[in-house]
Amino acid sequence: MLQNYLKIALRGFAKHKLTFFINLFGLSLGLWAAILIGLWVDSELKINREFADLDRLYRVMEHQSYGADIFTTNSTPGILAESMKASLSEVEYASTYTWSQTQLFIQGEKRIRLEGIYAMPDLLKIYQFEAVQGDPNRMLTENNHVVLTEKGAISLFGRTDVVGEDVEIRQGTDSKNFIVQGVLKDLPKSSSLQFDYLLPYSLFFAENDWLADWGNNGPSTILKLRDGTDGEAFSKSIAHYIADKNEESNVELFAYPLGDLYLYGQWKDGQAVEGRIKNVKLFAMIGVFVLIIACINFMNLSTAKSQKRAKEVGVRKVAGADKQSLVFQFLSESILISLFAAFLAVILVALTLPIFNSLTGKEMNVPFFSGIFWLQLMAVLLVTGLVAGSYPAFYLSATKVVSVFRSFTKAGKGVVIARKTLVLFQFILATILIVSTLVVYQQISFAMNQDLGYSKDQLIQIRLEGELLDRFDIFKTELEKNEDIIAVSRSSFGFQGRNSNTGGVSWEGKDPENAALFEVIRVDYDFLKASGIQLVKGREFDRANGSDSITGTILNETAYQLMEQDHEGAEFFRMWDVERSITGVVKDFHFESFRQNVAPAIFLLDPENTWQGYVKVNTGKIRETVAFLEATAQRLNPEFPFDYSFMDENYARMYQEDVRLRDLAQYFSILTILISCLGLLGLSAHIAEQKTKEIGIRKVLGASTLSILQVINREFILIVLLSVTIGSGIAFWLMQDWLSGYEYKISFEWWFIPAAALLILGIALLTVCLQSLGAAKSNPVQAIKSE
Repeated sequence: MLQNYLKIALRGFAKHKLTFFINLFGLSLGLWAAILIGLWVDSELKINREFADLDRLYRVMEHQSYGADIFTTNSTPGILAESMKASLSEVEYASTYTWSQTQLFIQGEKRIRLEGIYAMPDLLKIYQFEAVQGDPNRMLTENNHVVLTEKGAISLFGRTDVVGEDVEIRQGTDSKNFIVQGVLKDLPKSSSLQFDYLLPYSLFFAENDWLADWGNNGPSTILKLRDGTDGEAFSKSIAHYIADKNEESNVELFAYPLGDLYLYGQWKDGQAVEGRIKNVKLFAMIGVFVLIIACINFMNLSTAKSQKRAKEVGVRKVAGADKQSLVFQFLSESILISLFAAFLAVILVALTLPIFNSLTGKEMNVPFFSGIFWLQLMAVLLVTGLVAGSYPAFYLSATKVVSVFRSFTKAGKGVVIARKTLVLFQFILATILIVSTLVVYQQISFAMNQDLGYSKDQLIQIRLEGELLDRFDIFKTELEKNEDIIAVSRSSFGFQGRNSNTGGVSWEGKDPENAALFEVIRVDYDFLKASGIQLVKGREFDRANGSDSITGTILNETAYQLMEQDHEGAEFFRMWDVERSITGVVKDFHFESFRQNVAPAIFLLDPENTWQGYVKVNTGKIRETVAFLEATAQRLNPEFPFDYSFMDENYARMYQEDVRLRDLAQYFSILTILISCLGLLGLSAHIAEQKTKEIGIRKVLGASTLSILQVINREFILIVLLSVTIGSGIAFWLMQDWLSGYEYKISFEWWFIPAAALLILGIALLTVCLQSLGAAKSNPVQAIKSE
């Protein structure tokens, strides 16, 4: 019996090649897109979710109050973890760890830069990292020991059995010898904490006195609470932990679940707002939309073509077939096409996943050996196949034989309405995707091309270390001999977010409500010239004015306007109990994402505490100029490899996730249109076939090709126009919510909707017309004879 069903199905596929191709190809593309997006969504949802005892792991964070503003940060005092572990019974383990730092590792002739952190021993107990070599209980307990990951050990030694080996580490002008104390298994890709090495936090603490002050922040703090502890109650109980130790503190502590930090870890005015989860939801929606559109094509064409099989149903009934066998026949054919489509989709996923990984920055694999993956895929196939085959299976199988032979080519009114509704819904989804893609594209382009207040083009950032720190003036003099170099300077500032800030700023008549967190930027002479930041008032730092290096400051417009609210014509202010003079004021510039307002900033002339070099070059000879920079740096600083980057590339990395969102939305929108048009192609072919005799009679009566095209296309045009109207309204609502995450954003322009409408309508008309044109130009005599 099954063999007979298979034969009939395959013969039907061969007879109706266009319908079979559209169903197979369209559903395959839909499944392919859904699987790719599903893999990406799954990888995002797993970030920080696979650690043992996850419900007991919490990151300690701060709400800092500045007047009416609340600034939320994961930077905490350097003594917080040790204090909490000693004083709070709910805390089982606590660790402070630093921001990621790049250091030069030297082993024999090999010199490699590795990324890592300084951390307390409890970090290994909190995350329960697996050790390949060494005793985890002894790691990070001695200041002359270092812990490597497998990747770090192989990069440095070419092997992992390296416990007891010596290695030299250089950072800045310092050089120290360490003994490898242990090797950890490479960290899972699902961890947001990544490093190649670990160094003892006690070493970092001993070299940085400011860490012992409750009023200073910098490192991060992570806790593992004791089993049974109520995390929410614990978070509330530590709110005033720092304030109790520092009367001048404006900090409210809270503990946030580690598992939620990656997706939900964004705050605005002290309240948690959706972070990366917005993008996850958006892509999940796109994946579902694409799959639904593909399934609608499948259902529509299956329903439309079922009318042609009414006579077959009648013959089979006369021959003795019962309803159950007919139902099984139609459903099995739909499921069989779904299986073919799934097989093709999985092959497409395997072939295109490396490209998709490069677009998303992931390292995903097709989970061929995951039972859950195959169960989910089979569930989608069964639902699609059952729904697509439900009309011919249950409706036609119940039709009386006499009525079948009398009107087997006439579709019921309900079927036609259902088909039009599905097409309408399909193009509503397509419209939502197109309009949303336009908005995302415009917003990201706005952020990438907006005037930032500094010149990122042809601005080269150089890592200053070793002799380049001690001999920077010589380095600068050598570089300025090159006519293609416009300016050279240095700073503690990277233009990529906040680095060093303070709330300890006061001025005459200061209103407590005007308190703010000021970014502190340490620079050398000529920094404004090198960076292209525009001076709007006063002067730059001047070598001839010795007081500039003691009390002189340059403010951005936001900082100056904040002071002028309370004291018009402000010339002085106090910072860290030192009276400072306002030497100049510069135009506001963006050093954070466009999701944040420009923060007040203060420039200090402090060359000794800078570690980033900046070189502004001409556009004509970039390659030659970079080669000159490298040769000069290597001559003055041979112990360190030359490390540089272009500021425009660094800035682009700030919006890396948004750019990926924009690009992927574009690609999947194109795919959506393609799948939708495949459905239109099949339906228009079916309608043209149904109207063969009508077209022939119209041509005999003198109808033009254009008027015949209008007859066939009219209902599609109306459906597409209605879908654009509905879909645009939904897209407007969705995109307003998405844009709310940006402080600097585009407006929802009026032309977005007409542009989407013209695009969708134009492609739909082209698709339908190409198919209908053949019917309109056919021989009317043959058309009339055909029925």
